[in-house]
Parts: sequence; structure tokens; C-alpha cells
Amino acid sequence: LLIWNTIGFAQVPGTWNEYFSFRNIQQLEAVDDNVFALSENGIFIYNTSTQEIQKVTKLNGLSTVGLSCMAFCDSTSSFLIGYGDGTLDILEYPSLRVHAIPTIANKSIYGSKKINSIVMKSDTAVIATEFGVLTFSMTTKNFISTTILSDDGSYVAAKSVTADGDKIYVATTKGIFSSMLSSSNLSDFSLWTKFTGIPYENDTISQIATLNGTIYYAHKDISGAKKDSVFKIKNGIAEAFKTQKQNITRIAVRKDQLCISSNLSASIYNQEEKLTHQYDETTSNSKYCDIIKLNNDEVFVADQYFGLYDYHTKDNIIPDCPLSNHIMDMVFQDENLHIVCGNQSLWEKVYYNVKVSTGAWFGHSDWKANNSFCVYPVKNSKTYYIGTHGNGFFENSEVWESGTQYDESNTLLQTYYLYRKTVIDDITVDSDGTLWLVNSGTSFPVVARDKNNNWYSYYIAKQSGNIVNQQNLYNQMLIDPRGYKWLSGTGYLTVFYENKTLDNTDDDKLVRIPLTDNEGSIAERTTCLAEDLDGEIWIGTSQGIAVHSSPSRVFKDRQSISRIKIEIDGEVGYLLSSESISCIAVDGANRKWIGTEKSGVFLISENG
Repeated sequence: LLIWNTIGFAQVPGTWNEYFSFRNIQQLEAVDDNVFALSENGIFIYNTSTQEIQKVTKLNGLSTVGLSCMAFCDSTSSFLIGYGDGTLDILEYPSLRVHAIPTIANKSIYGSKKINSIVMKSDTAVIATEFGVLTFSMTTKNFISTTILSDDGSYVAAKSVTADGDKIYVATTKGIFSSMLSSSNLSDFSLWTKFTGIPYENDTISQIATLNGTIYYAHKDISGAKKDSVFKIKNGIAEAFKTQKQNITRIAVRKDQLCISSNLSASIYNQEEKLTHQYDETTSNSKYCDIIKLNNDEVFVADQYFGLYDYHTKDNIIPDCPLSNHIMDMVFQDENLHIVCGNQSLWEKVYYNVKVSTGAWFGHSDWKANNSFCVYPVKNSKTYYIGTHGNGFFENSEVWESGTQYDESNTLLQTYYLYRKTVIDDITVDSDGTLWLVNSGTSFPVVARDKNNNWYSYYIAKQSGNIVNQQNLYNQMLIDPRGYKWLSGTGYLTVFYENKTLDNTDDDKLVRIPLTDNEGSIAERTTCLAEDLDGEIWIGTSQGIAVHSSPSRVFKDRQSISRIKIEIDGEVGYLLSSESISCIAVDGANRKWIGTEKSGVFLISENG
């Protein structure tokens, strides 16, 4: 891989940096010698003359993340960028100054506001969204019209849009519609025409483009066969153009070139529909999202997994970055940042990354270890462990290898109670070098392996109550200086201690502390744990924060959980009680960084 712009960890205190993955490229556009590559969290610009890369992200101007499409306006020399939440940004070229257009995002619209496609006609942008079609002036920066593509006012999703002369064509979930762009009342749906007598006239049309008076469109196959079909309409007659092997990802026309991309191929046709370029790597794990030809005849392919591919040099061009944006867990150890990418519902191969102290990223991917869930690098060692949601865990020693797999077949680990998959929700190592695992959803959810490779598992009896309490759905283990194992994830705060005798369960200690205090119920379940610099245990729950202030007495005094009261505008309440807490970190000043499911990150003082 060609890598530029390596950034180390050093930065000005109090400023933010970004470590986005730019490997998932969704769209390409070219201006002069520059290729603009749009990914989910930003754009990177590759200069084909200097081979330099420049990034444009939320940190240097973009409104947000979740980019979905873009189009370049020649008359104003600027891009219009669309987002999944309906936000629009104008990106000036070459200054790269950004002007935010939050109108759609701020509107009260039922359902999705995602911007799916943009096409430029002179200085007018035609915008396809999940609720209809809009036109926007790039000169005045004002919206011109909004069209709801139905007679009854219900939303019909516009998936793609194209323009030919004064006519615009829109691909929707209910076929193809067209209208005159110069119409005095483009918002009036009665002035639009629906295409009839064409294949799949009432089905989802995912892509549309026009070249020399011919309309090209892709029908989205939803049968499971994933064989989308491309058709062309010429002189009012529709016929098959090409059937792709996998999902069609984009049809676009650029400088009289028809560009068609699918999962397994990316092709360019000239005005006579003659194939001039084709990239077809069927043996790789690639997914092609776009292909573009520059004025100097250089060709580039957008890949969902491997970044920008140079068709002629066969190089993958990408900023130095993680392998994926689906970050599930990260641990900073020995000046290196270790992360894994995946989750329990995303069927994706394991992406493991380490950002070393010099600033460079290294890593590997592995289908065997899909649904990565947690990572634990051993201190002062090359060894690191990756836990997965379904495939046990992996022990590794090199950053580019997947390592040895452990599951129910070669350990005391058990499969999840709902299906035959080995789930590892957390991994840690104690001061004696014993490896501890949270084997969620089993009768023996705590499993240990000592330094001599002897395995031990511990039964934690189920309790009556709701399913969260019953099924041992633990998600995190915190080991305090005494060796006590604190467990979160269920309707109790659970603490376990094997008493330094791994093979003797008679002297084990176990306590379940209800999530209540002297003022009543705290929350339905615990979600995460952290120990602060004073030795107190901070407990994230589905309804805010609780604290165990005397962990040394946890097996004697069970009722020492409390909530923190705060006063805001004269009203007294509990700290973050309306938030579901996803993670807690404690910094060197004993302040608490609280991650939430829906409201971002809160920084709170030492005492809350």
C-alpha cells in the first residue's frame, strides 16, 4: 500500500485528532489532477501529479460524519456533499472552505432524510433523498423546489437522479419518474411522468444515468440471488444492457464515459457502448463502488475494503488509517493503541489494528474471527488476545497474523445459551499472569487459564427475575488490586473472588448486589465498570451512574451502592439518569469520561 501523511500521537493538549478509516470508498470525482474519494467519515484527495494525499473531515470543516454522496459544480467550482442525516455541505475548490446547509437535517420529516444522489445541471443541483427530490441553487445557496413523488403525499424514496438536456430522471422504489427541470412548478407531482412498459416499472430502481439520449438504469434484485440487471431505454424502447454477477453499486456518466460498478467488477464504456476498461478481481474480498477515468487517461477504482485502486500501477492508495470504522474495543498499552472492529450483529471479518508509538498503523483481517468484540494486549509482551461474538478467542503474537483459536472444542468454554456459538465479551489478565475470560450466556460465565495452560471455569448461579438477570449475560470484568472480579451486564452488580486458589471452589466468594439504594431502584442492569484513583468502583447502568465507595468491604457490606445527586437550574436529580452508559474512563486527574449510547461523551469532575 502507498501510505502518506503518517501522524504520530503527539498533539496540542486539549485538541482533538481523528483516526478514521478511509478504506470504505463509496464515490469518486475528479477535478484537474485530483481524485476526490468519498468515504463514510470524510473525503481524501489524491493528487496524481505529486502523489500527495489531503484529508477533509469534521475536524477541518465538514459538518458531521456519515457522508453518502457528492457532485461537482463547474460553474461555481465547488462540491455539494450529502450526508445520511440530510445535512448538505458546500466544499469550495481549491480552497476547501466549507459552508454548511443544515436545512434538511433540521426539518421535521418523518423517516430517513438521507441524501442518496446528487447531479449538477449548470448551477442547479438536483438532489435525490429518501423522502423525495429537491433542487438547490449553488449560486444563491437556496433551495428552489421540493417534490414528493406520490399523489397522496406519502414519501417515495428517490435513490438516484440524472439529467439530460432540460429533463431530469429519478430512480425510486416505485420505478422511474421524469420531469422538465425548467418547469415553473417542479414541486407539482402531477407534472411528472412515470415510465411504463419497461422492465420492473414498479420495482426499486437503484441507479440511473443518461448518455447521448440513452437512459441506463439498474433494477435492484431483492430475491437473494443478488443478480441486479442493467437496462437501457433508447427511443422509448427498453432492452437489457448487461447483467452483473453481484449487486450494482453505481451507474454514472462522466465526460461521455458510462461507468458501471458492482460488487465484483468495475467497467467503463465509451459513447458507442464499447468496453474500454474493466477491473474484475473475483478472487479478492473487494467490493467495487465506483470507477473513474481522468483527462490524462488514468483510471481509478473505488473499493469498499481497500481504498483507491490505481488501474495502471495496480497500487492501493489510502491514508494511513485503521482497517475499519466499526470500532468495538480499544486498549492503550505500552505506548501503543490496540483496536478491534466489529460487533455482535455485524457479520464482518475481524479487523485488528495497532497504532504504534511512531504513529503508523499495522493490522490484519481474518474471516475465521468474525464479529470481533474485545481486545487485550498483555503488558510488556507481544501477546494480545481478541475475543469474538461466536468464535471464541484468538491468541496472537504478531500484528499481521490471526493466531491460535480457542473455543468450546479445546477449552472449558461453553456455547451461548441461545445458539451454538462461543461468545467472549471481555478478556483480561491478573497480576499473577492468569488469563480471565467472560464467557457470556453460559452456566459457567467466568473462565480462567493459568500460566501452565490449566483451565478453570466458575459457576455463577442464576437468579429469579427478568431474562437479563437469569442468563448470565455479563459483558465486562474488572479486576481490582485485591484480585476481586467485578462483573457488569446483568441486573445485579456481581463480584467474584476465587481466593487465589484457582482449583479450589470451596473457598470462593460471590456476591450479587441489587441495583437499589435507600431511595429505590437505580436501573434495570449494569453496563460497564471503572476503578478510579481513589479505589472506588464507578458503575455504568442503563439509567446513569452509580458508585461503590468501599470495594474492600464488598463481601461484608453489600448495600454500599449510591447515586450522585446534582443540581441543574434549581432542580435536583441523579447524574446522567436519563442516559444509558456505554463506557467509563478515568484520567490522570481522576476525572471521569462517560460514554453514552445516544448523547456522546460527558467529562465530569473527580466527584461527579
